[in-house]
Amino acid sequence: MNLLFTLNENYLDPLYTVLRSIFRSNDKEEITVYLMHQNIPQKKITEVQQFITEYEHTFFSIDCKNLFSEEVVVNRYYSIEMYYRLLAPFVLPTELDRILYLDPDIVNLQPFSSFYEQNFEGNLFVATTHDYATKWIQPINNIRLGTLSSEDYFNTGVILMNLPLIRKTRNREEIFAAIKINKKRLVLPDQDIFNYLYWKEVKEADWQIYNLDARFYSQLNRVFPRKFSNEWVEEKVVFIHYCGKHKPWIERDNYRYKLGEYYYYFEDTLKPENELNLLIEDE
Repeated sequence: MNLLFTLNENYLDPLYTVLRSIFRSNDKEEITVYLMHQNIPQKKITEVQQFITEYEHTFFSIDCKNLFSEEVVVNRYYSIEMYYRLLAPFVLPTELDRILYLDPDIVNLQPFSSFYEQNFEGNLFVATTHDYATKWIQPINNIRLGTLSSEDYFNTGVILMNLPLIRKTRNREEIFAAIKINKKRLVLPDQDIFNYLYWKEVKEADWQIYNLDARFYSQLNRVFPRKFSNEWVEEKVVFIHYCGKHKPWIERDNYRYKLGEYYYYFEDTLKPENELNLLIEDE
């Protein structure tokens, strides 16, 4: 399976955590990790490579510092690396036929090979909506982005890419043009551009399973505790996404959402003494 991450040096710690969760949840799979970045020191890149190869997986680093020839819109706590996922089909090796992009603020609880290998049904992407968060502002998004016929606003934290079809039917120039045209209207910059360009060509996946927002789960658990429980999470959920500005690795004991415990579990297994214990348990 091919996995893609696009991030800066500030997200290297959560990258290790999501990778650890993926390697444990998909221990029968051969995984190739692609990292698109700029200005991450080579020493740090080498450390990531060593970490991945120790698990007998493959790593490729792609320096993207020359992808943009002019300044692009970056808002709030976002960075330019967020746009790299949009350009990935035109940067990644041409022999790749599909890749799964994941935000680094995610942990993986279940194997996802069936999700990865699914039929695109003629679509360019598979992604999820977070309609509980966007349904009230969907009409505003449609007006703001000129997508008046769209009924969905897709989250870009988990995106399965149909690389040959994207390369055949789209190009990087339209991405640059869309950023320039919409620069004064962008709120969630790369996500806005993704929806602006591709909203008609995305197959929707179930967000509760493949992109569970830690913030909203806390509300579901409070209202429907019997249905949305730890047991349900551990049996059904594939990806937990720590969306928004509140991050478990930053706020620690002050992190307000219940699913933080899963992040801390996978983060903690990175410690050498705990890793050894897990290896013993597996045997």
